[in-house]
Amino acid sequence: MAKVSRGGVSMYVRATCVVVLGLAGLLSGTTEQVIAAEDLSERNNLHVTKPTRPRFPDDVFSRMFSGLPPFAPQTDESRGQAKNLGVIRGILDAQDTLAEGPIRLITEPSLSANNPNNPNMTAGVTFFGQFLDHDLTLALKAPLLENTKPRQTTNFRTAEFDLDSVYGDGPDRSPELYDTSSGDIKFKVEAIPGSKAVSRLGAERFDLPRDANNNAIIADSRNDENLLISQFHLAMLKFHNAVVDRLREDPAQANRSAKEIFREARRQVQWHYQWIIVNEFLPQTIGQDRVDEILRNGPRFYRVHDRTQE
Repeated sequence: MAKVSRGGVSMYVRATCVVVLGLAGLLSGTTEQVIAAEDLSERNNLHVTKPTRPRFPDDVFSRMFSGLPPFAPQTDESRGQAKNLGVIRGILDAQDTLAEGPIRLITEPSLSANNPNNPNMTAGVTFFGQFLDHDLTLALKAPLLENTKPRQTTNFRTAEFDLDSVYGDGPDRSPELYDTSSGDIKFKVEAIPGSKAVSRLGAERFDLPRDANNNAIIADSRNDENLLISQFHLAMLKFHNAVVDRLREDPAQANRSAKEIFREARRQVQWHYQWIIVNEFLPQTIGQDRVDEILRNGPRFYRVHDRTQE
């Protein structure tokens, strides 16, 4: 469980989909309508690197449980109860003393008696979950406060953990993401000027590549929404580059082309990423028993298409 403060209310944020599913059923007009993702191209002037086309045009949004009934009848009373969830001193308000400031509220457990830290989950899990979300879904035109029919809304991400939010459409169709000056296909990263002078042991610090307006040049600029997810995206770029270097240093790989090295590096990066999801993220969020059950018996509700990587 993590904690956020917004609008004067210190609120619980739990890794659960039960409330979300219930409210989605309550607030939707019909079973084919959902409150969808906001139009990222207009929110807070956020620059978003838009895909030119969906990778698979038949990929659209849908409901995981299409037969699930609404959480409650759609009445004025039930809508009012849903709105009251976020009010000051409501059920989600931990009633922390916000005047103490975020640092003391985090470092002094006695100040958050109603909102204790989760001893089994660090705050970083929240941002990793955000990164996973950006790897699965992107609706370019789906305003947050409008009912949108999911099956008429194209998903510009593959609903698979394949890091298309990092690799984009690959070096041929997303060349702005890549640096080929070494002869191999790596991601662009930028050294921060003067960082050696202020870094521990004189280490150079890096940032995402940026244009003249300070917009991140990455496959999904939602991954530059905050410092933590920005640095996580940067870590993935640098990890790919390190894997390319490691492969190139292997005598067995000496005669492989740059594209072959790139494909192998991408595969290894994806495998490590997927290992973290299965062995660390999912056990913390849905429980090890459920993970073991799915691995043993297979999924009951979701089937992914078997598609070959380009």
